[in-house]
Amino acid sequence: MTVTKHYRTNPKKRSKDYKYAFRLIDIDTGLYIGVGYSAISEMKAFSQAMNMMKELNIPVNSMRLDKYFSSRKVLKLFDKTVTVYIIPKKNISRIGLSWYRIIRNIIDSPYLFLKEYFKRNLSETGFSSDKKRFGGVIRQHREDRQETALFSIALLHNLFFVRVVFR
Repeated sequence: MTVTKHYRTNPKKRSKDYKYAFRLIDIDTGLYIGVGYSAISEMKAFSQAMNMMKELNIPVNSMRLDKYFSSRKVLKLFDKTVTVYIIPKKNISRIGLSWYRIIRNIIDSPYLFLKEYFKRNLSETGFSSDKKRFGGVIRQHREDRQETALFSIALLHNLFFVRVVFR
């Protein structure tokens, strides 16, 4: 199984070669604070990562997400103390009240909103560096061992690539 398969190169998402991994990263330290894995959907991997973060009682000040996670169901996971940076999907005809805070932030300061939103590229960079350092191929065949391998990569990332911020 290769982790490098992408939506465009492998449109059959239900094949056994396609797995989903989701990692929540702390922007200041570079640590993965939540890790999720699923053979079914990216949303299930996201839910696992959020559950891990909640079980560890890690406070969240802000969250930057891809437009795939722009549903009301996902936005309801965050209370008013969390600033959510997300750009809606193309079809925004069914925006509800949960989008009020986000749209207000966009209107108040579009430059600052986009500057904060694009900090999510740090997680993409971390994921890419993990594939380069530890390989893009998961050689295990059983699903539980594939999950263990992906969690091990996240653990090694936290051991080797932590950034220390001096204030």
